[in-house]
Amino acid sequence: MIFELPDLKIRNPYLSLAIEDAVAEYCGAKYRNLGMRGFIRFWSNSYTIVLGRTCDARKNISPEFLEQFRPTMDPRTWRRHPMIARRVSGGGTVLHGPGNVNFSFFLPVEHHPDLYAVRHSYEVFLGMVTRSLEAQGIECGVRGLSDIVMDPHGLQKKISGNAQFRKYGMIVHHGTLLVQKDIISFISRFLNHPPAEPEYRKNRSHDEFLMHLPDTFDLSGFYNSLLSHFKSYTGTESTLCPEPIRHEIIRRARQKTRTMYSSPDWILEGHPAMAGAGQA
Repeated sequence: MIFELPDLKIRNPYLSLAIEDAVAEYCGAKYRNLGMRGFIRFWSNSYTIVLGRTCDARKNISPEFLEQFRPTMDPRTWRRHPMIARRVSGGGTVLHGPGNVNFSFFLPVEHHPDLYAVRHSYEVFLGMVTRSLEAQGIECGVRGLSDIVMDPHGLQKKISGNAQFRKYGMIVHHGTLLVQKDIISFISRFLNHPPAEPEYRKNRSHDEFLMHLPDTFDLSGFYNSLLSHFKSYTGTESTLCPEPIRHEIIRRARQKTRTMYSSPDWILEGHPAMAGAGQA
């Protein structure tokens, strides 16, 4: 059975990222006893600059914004001002927020030895995403290891970035989708030109390189198609994540938020061992 976690509620941004870690931890320990073959999460976030595991904050984020930044779990602040956070997966720096949605797949490694090869695993997961977009008439393709672009045979503008981590015996693949135009101007405001870029970007600015999905894009239809492909790949059915399991995942995520995800040492330097009690 696949457990579904539709999670478009805007949460504390550090908790949102910690949930990814907590789902992997819970599934890695419990999937055999529960007959769980996989997990899918569909989620959103407040405006948050999300650094990849090894990204240098100083190279990726506007210095004016970085100098003023202080991590906080106070909703009076994070609901009004962008936060900076760090995820445990690799890849580059992205901006979450209204106008962007995220999708995550969780699978036990031992059941999917075909996914050991990183490139092949990206082909599998990105194939599910591109087929779900194409079902709505959106012509798209994959560039590099982890980008999805529109106009795949022409100018090639990026609509989705993806990353993975492998932890607790789980393969976790998560990605973003640019759904609305407004978020692109925020990206240009807060993020520097990336220190490393794929060849096909050709030094284009964020405004020139990124593209949002057409206004006809149907979010519900995309999720249902994505879930259908995931069920087909795993050969099983799905159900909403049971409440006791959801509560346990959130409990674990809150603990991880306090001890690591809201810590300045983790956010700005990427040092999990130095992460302390978090921010009030």
